[in-house]
Order: sequence, then structure tokens, then C-alpha cells
Amino acid sequence: MKRKLEGFKAVFQRERKIMIRDLDILVIILLSPLFYGLFYGSAYLHKTEVNVPVVVVDEDHSALSRQFIRDLDAHQLIAVSRIEPSLSEAKNDLQTFRAQAVIWIPSQFEHHLKRGKQSTVKVYLNTSRFLPANDINRAVQEVAATIDAGLRIRYFESKGLNFELAKEQFEPLQVDDRNLFNIRQTYGDFLIPGILVLILQQTLLFGLAMSVARETETRGWRTLYRQANGSVWGVISGKSVAYLLLYIGYALFFFTIYFSVFRLPFRGNYGTFILITLIFLITVTYISVFVGTLFERKIIALQFLVFTSYPIFLLSGFSWPVSAMPEALQWFAQLLPTTPYLQAMTRITYMGAGLKEVLPELWHLVGLGVLGLILTRLRIKHYLNATIDAGFSSPVFRMIRGSSD
Repeated sequence: MKRKLEGFKAVFQRERKIMIRDLDILVIILLSPLFYGLFYGSAYLHKTEVNVPVVVVDEDHSALSRQFIRDLDAHQLIAVSRIEPSLSEAKNDLQTFRAQAVIWIPSQFEHHLKRGKQSTVKVYLNTSRFLPANDINRAVQEVAATIDAGLRIRYFESKGLNFELAKEQFEPLQVDDRNLFNIRQTYGDFLIPGILVLILQQTLLFGLAMSVARETETRGWRTLYRQANGSVWGVISGKSVAYLLLYIGYALFFFTIYFSVFRLPFRGNYGTFILITLIFLITVTYISVFVGTLFERKIIALQFLVFTSYPIFLLSGFSWPVSAMPEALQWFAQLLPTTPYLQAMTRITYMGAGLKEVLPELWHLVGLGVLGLILTRLRIKHYLNATIDAGFSSPVFRMIRGSSD
């Protein structure tokens, strides 16, 4: 045990020097997490889009249509950029992206409404940008409902009912709509935590995989194995613990400082969150070492892995439900640490979940971590046998060697 600990310390110190002296790795693990975390988070700092430009076509030119336009412009989500005389000219604004919607107020708008008849306001939405389109639709519905309520209540009051009775006649059935978790319904609150997690995972994967590939490129496995006193545990742990400690610090920084800067909600238990984050980072660390052994040069490792970021984010189920994916992709998604971790993180930060509620995701991560450790040990032993003839012997290695022969 003493020899193993000494070997671990020697490899650990060696890896610290590599992290500092290798400029490629240093940029990935030191500058990238901080820069990208701040850069991508700042893009969604305002959380939701406000004052989205819309064009109004007013064919009624009445006091009520002008009130409707003023109420639209006063709504925080949209801004009336111009009032066009005809629908054809307004649609041109929509096609050239000068406006995201056209709101058409028909003739006799006021005449019909004041007589209790139906009048239809048409909304032409640019749904190629579905997020502002949803906001515009919601804003128009809210303004229309407010005006409709005022007109109908005044109508019932003219029939001799007081305000409360008039309100009951207008709304015999009320729906009490309550937003839960993402109360402000902002895209930034939803997206920024997922982006921070992806930055943590991918920069850790890039940096550690490049470091492992560097050993092959520089023929450093013999030196590494000798410094570890012939311990595979010393090789794996010595190379990975330095990165693990660094990224534990990054995780604490991200989920305290960045959460505060970007005003992100956190309603859960901090102890549970720290535990599952630690398991997540350990799992990613083992997987990174395994992946690094698949490349013979660090630049090839980086060039290949850099294209995995977006697919991993899509398959994690954060932006699109895993259950809605093809079955083959659903199985593959379960092998990604981000899939259970993002589910657990969302439930902890938004829903206030505790340890009991996220146990399935925690055990999922533990299972992936154990699988990653087993595969990494087997791969490192086989690699040491193939490169420096370390002399490891087991039925698995004899089978691998026999198949390669």
C-alpha cells in the first residue's frame, strides 16, 4: 500500500507539471471553463426577449382599436413598431424580419364588440423563431382577454348588475393558472444551468483525454508506469485526481458565483447537490481516461472530441425529451453521464428535490462510474501490455491478445 501511495504521489506531481507546462492542455482546462461559462451565460443574461417588434394593421380606426394598440404596445413582451394601412405592406415587414408578427384589426371592430357580437383579430406569427412567437401570442391573448372582460362586465352592469355579479356572469368558470418551478417562464433560467454542466463535462473530457493521448504521443507510458511503482491504480488515479480536484473547484465556482451573477434559482438541498455533482465528475474523469487511450496524438483527440459537444447536449434529454427519441438513441443516451445528472440537477435546483427524490439518477451515475472504472482499468492494463510488455495476465487479456494475433 505504501508503494502504491508513493507511486500515486509521483504520478500526481508529474501530472501537475504537465498541466502547467503543456499550453494546449492549460488553455482547455484553465481558460475555457471560465471564459465559456461567462460568455454563454451572458448571452442569456436578460432571460427572456422583451419588446419584440410587431406591426399592426388597423382597418377600424376607432377609439377601441386605438386603445387595443396602446395596450399592446404597453405590454412588456412586445412593441408596436409601426401601424400599416394594409395587410400586404405589413406582411412585407414580416418577411424582411423588421417585425416578428402582424396583428390585423378588422373594420367594425368596435361596432361589433359594443353590441356583444364577435370580432376576430388575426395574428400572423413568424414561427420560424418559435420562442418570440409564443411570447407574442401570449401577449396578444392577454391584452384581448383584458379588453373583452372590460366590455362584457360593462355590458352586464348596464343591465343593472353590480360589479361582482357582472364579473360572475362573465366568468362562471374560472381557471386558476399557477406557474411552478420556472415561475418567470424565462428561457435563460432553463438553459444556462445545462450549458454550465456541458462546459464542465466537455472541458474535463478534452483536457484529460488529451493528457492521456499525450503519453502515447511522447512514449511516456513506460516512465509513467515506473513512477507509479508498477501500480495501475497509481497510473489512473495519479493522472485523474489533479483534474478532478480542479473541476470540483470549478463546479463550486459555477454553482455559486455564476448562479448568483445570472440570478438562477436554487431551491434544493446543497448536500445532495454536492454529492451528485462529485459522483458526476468522478464518472466523467474515468470515462475521459478511457477515451484518451483511444488516440495516439492529443491534437487528434481534441479534433475528434470537439464535435461531440452538441450531440451530447441533444442526447442528454435537456433540450428534447429522451422518451421522444428513437429507441436506439434512448439506449445510447443512458450511457452519457449528463443524462441522469441534468435530470437530477433540474429537480434539485428548480423543484427543491432532496436525496430521496434523486436516488434513481444517483445510482444511475454510480453505475456509469463503476462501468467507466472497470473499462479504464482493463484498457490501461491491455495498453501497458501492448506498449511496454508490463506482463499483466488474466483470461481477459489472453483472450484479447489471442484475438489480436
